[in-house]
Amino acid sequence: MAIYGNFIGIDKHIDPNIRDLTGARKDATALFSLFSDTIADMQASLLVDENATIEAIQSMLAETLNKAGEEDAVIISFSGHGTHAHQLVTYNTALANLEKSTISVEEIANLFKSSKAKTILFVLDCCFSGGAPAKVLENSPIPRDPGNTFKQFTGEGRILIAASDVNQLAYETPGSGHGLLTKALIDILQDGGTQIDVVSIVSKVMEHVNAEANRLGITQTPVLFGSIKGGFKIPVLKKGKNYFKYFPEAVGTKITKAIKDLKIFGIPQNILNIWESNFKDGLNDLQLLAVNEKRIFENNSLVVVAPTSSGKTFIGELAATKAITEGRKTVFLFPYRALTSEKYEQFEELYGKELGMRIVRCTGDYVDQTKPFVSGKYDIALLTYEMFLNLAIGNPWVLNNIGLIVIDEAQFIADPNRGIVVELLLTYLLTSREKGIQPQVIALSAVIGGINDLDKWLQCDKLVTTNRPVPLIEGVIDRSGTYEFIDKDGNRKTEQLLQPHEIQQRRDQPSAQDVIVPLVKKILLTNENEKIIVFRNMRGNSEGVANYLANDLHLPPALDALSKLPNQDLSSTSEKLRQCLQGGTAFHNTNLSREEKNIVEQFYRNPKSKVRVLGATTTVAAGINTPASTVIIAEQEFLGEDGRNFTVAEYKNMAGRAGRVGFHEEGKSIIYAKTSYDRERLFNSYVVGELEKLTSSFDPNHIETWIIRLLAQINQIPKNEIPRLLANTYGGYLATKANPNWHAEINQRVTDLLGQMIQLQLIEQEGLLVQLTLLGRACGRSALSFPSAMRLVEMLKKEDPKKLNAEGLMILIQALPDLDRIYTPVMKRGTKESSRQQEAVQKYGSDRVRALQNFVPDQFSYYARCKRAAILFDWIHGAPVETIETNYSTTPYQGKIGYGDIIKFADGTRFYLRSAYEISNVMFLGGGLSEEEMEKLLKQLEVGIPTEALDLLEAGLNLERGEYLVLFKEGIISSTELLKITEENAIKIFGPSSLERWKTAKQKVK
Repeated sequence: MAIYGNFIGIDKHIDPNIRDLTGARKDATALFSLFSDTIADMQASLLVDENATIEAIQSMLAETLNKAGEEDAVIISFSGHGTHAHQLVTYNTALANLEKSTISVEEIANLFKSSKAKTILFVLDCCFSGGAPAKVLENSPIPRDPGNTFKQFTGEGRILIAASDVNQLAYETPGSGHGLLTKALIDILQDGGTQIDVVSIVSKVMEHVNAEANRLGITQTPVLFGSIKGGFKIPVLKKGKNYFKYFPEAVGTKITKAIKDLKIFGIPQNILNIWESNFKDGLNDLQLLAVNEKRIFENNSLVVVAPTSSGKTFIGELAATKAITEGRKTVFLFPYRALTSEKYEQFEELYGKELGMRIVRCTGDYVDQTKPFVSGKYDIALLTYEMFLNLAIGNPWVLNNIGLIVIDEAQFIADPNRGIVVELLLTYLLTSREKGIQPQVIALSAVIGGINDLDKWLQCDKLVTTNRPVPLIEGVIDRSGTYEFIDKDGNRKTEQLLQPHEIQQRRDQPSAQDVIVPLVKKILLTNENEKIIVFRNMRGNSEGVANYLANDLHLPPALDALSKLPNQDLSSTSEKLRQCLQGGTAFHNTNLSREEKNIVEQFYRNPKSKVRVLGATTTVAAGINTPASTVIIAEQEFLGEDGRNFTVAEYKNMAGRAGRVGFHEEGKSIIYAKTSYDRERLFNSYVVGELEKLTSSFDPNHIETWIIRLLAQINQIPKNEIPRLLANTYGGYLATKANPNWHAEINQRVTDLLGQMIQLQLIEQEGLLVQLTLLGRACGRSALSFPSAMRLVEMLKKEDPKKLNAEGLMILIQALPDLDRIYTPVMKRGTKESSRQQEAVQKYGSDRVRALQNFVPDQFSYYARCKRAAILFDWIHGAPVETIETNYSTTPYQGKIGYGDIIKFADGTRFYLRSAYEISNVMFLGGGLSEEEMEKLLKQLEVGIPTEALDLLEAGLNLERGEYLVLFKEGIISSTELLKITEENAIKIFGPSSLERWKTAKQKVK
């Protein structure tokens, strides 16, 4: 008797509208490997993903079933999507032509009937009903009555084991990477003595699937059709060479720092080759510990706390590559859009272009690849914290697809503004574990004073170190030139870094400039490869330090950087940047455009570039890759809306920019102090100061925001269990640990708040169960704080849905507390800013501007609202940046508006506007402004161009604002026209980067 096997598994699909799976390929590969290893003479074939086309599957099935003789057995398994019309979805199935690009169950049944094979076993791990996240093509047409096609498999010698009945859903098992049915089969077929009767174990398989389905809170019952006289016996399946080829087992294996050793974990050779090229010295000690001791390749979750330049990001990449080779998808989460975009470009270049991985990005911008992310059509996804939380809660199946989540800058959980999002998304992951959804989590954090049981709360291991691959010398210099520091061996020393005569007062009053100029000059003379960052606490100061150093140092001009700068819609800061680059310096702050920032970062990073010194605000310290040999920190406090001293952790993050692997052998950090007394104080406070312990941003005074956000993550819950939701957060965990009675103490407050929320129609109660209303869910899923959401609800009650357009909603939300917190430069002496209300009235009308008087704390807050609203109007209607800066800057020193302020207002408004739209849509019963109108305004806020020019974005060139405005002025308002302009005109309009993108796109059109 011969035994034939056909094993088919399809995770990926060529049609972008078909949602990817995560376990189908693994299902087929595991069964193929186990059967091949156990039955030596079995003739087995494996078809997965791009090889599993309709033509290949039909050909393989026909050949096998025709070849099988009267004494032979055939085993066929299919794992993938089904359709509502009982068809099997192949790699090249086209949603627009399902009939001709799928394989019907009836077609397979007919092949079975015509085959001479004595025994045919068909394992069908898909389903034909339901929607995401089940293994069904949810957007396939639903026939009136397809009947029960499983009955076609009845007959002697023919057995069908289906994952679920025709009217049930079939799921993948979160965490295992298998379908529920296949996972149960694999486990049971490996459990026993020597032989197993396949027919007799079906009841056991059903029990396993039912138990797992119950644990996940779903219903799935496998079914059996057909019969075989005397049963169908096979050997108990054993793992062998084929299985270990596809699923390398390296449990307990320890490796050396050599990159090639990673091959034992199944990392493909082409990836190892690239890593060996990029990391000449191999893995460092931290990375070795993560692999050898913390076992990240065995799906172990981990919190990594390590200094800047320690290589912790590569730990995430190591785990990600392993996950992807196993068919598990990976998500990287970042705090900022700029950091997400930088990492996206790096990953796209390395893992996308070089290795063919599918890389997607979601940051809240119009170029987002949200649809591929939600459909699971990616290998690596990079998102901001907020985007991930919103998409995961709004599309619950998203989490089922993910095998690994890497959270960068996890210390942001303590941030007063952003911490709630980090904590809520981590709480969501913990809660999902109760349903069996357990993606591996790797949280990466900068150095903190104490991990404070974050690892215990996350139920994972920890890896904490203060060691840096590149030594860092930290110290403080005063105006006498004395530098007090800790050397690389940990000894406290002093050195006369500058002679007193080198420090000369350069302005009316003594300032940091007096020390910074001779200090930078001396450092640059020491080594021609030196790169310096001077951190300042204000945009103007960062521009100023770059300017006076350019004038005093007489460095060669950075002509290569100058040649790349954009030349359209320049801000007042753009000219300052050009002046600095002429003297070999640059600055980095929010007053620079996206392209200007990219150019500054690119050329500062390049060791051969003439850009030697960078003046920067603290944004550079938040993960953007700008390595320096020396860091100088001129202030120790934030100004403006923060108004507080740097924490020790923030100082360490800035200091950590000095000395990076592959760039410098040693780093040096220098804090500026005015006096010897200040030098001693700052040295003790920062250089040898105690790092702050990690804390939660949980604020008991705003418990209502936490409650509504947590309720948005679930459907229904018993009313008395809501305090448990709060206790599940990191803040709740720490509070309960400190005070065992905390749970009981907040119970009454929670009860009172729930009563208020029921009155506000945010929560509805049925018996003992409560859940958010549609309005409550819109508020809970929004980015708005609870006070802002409630104020918006009250304001919307007074609005006529037919009269409120997108711009009206944009101005309305300027009156919310969350928008009031966006710092708006306003001159608070005299009445000069009072003109802002008339400017706003001219643009929006008096009724709209009158709404800005709601709940206003004082007249200057009202002027600030009007100023923001007027600036936003000019921005989205294409007013030049320099015109906006000039019109809205009251004086050069007070109330001054820069490009960074414009972008801050636009981005802040954009961030909250979608939430406001969702709330208005519920309140107006869908009768208010349209989603299309809202999407247009969101794009306008992002790019700053008129509505008529928005079609230009469809070309996908990601141009600078000024380039879009020139095109608009020339009457070119469509993507088609954009690609038809002559090269001569393109050279006049586009900067160097945009010109290259335009040429590439034009070539594709040809």
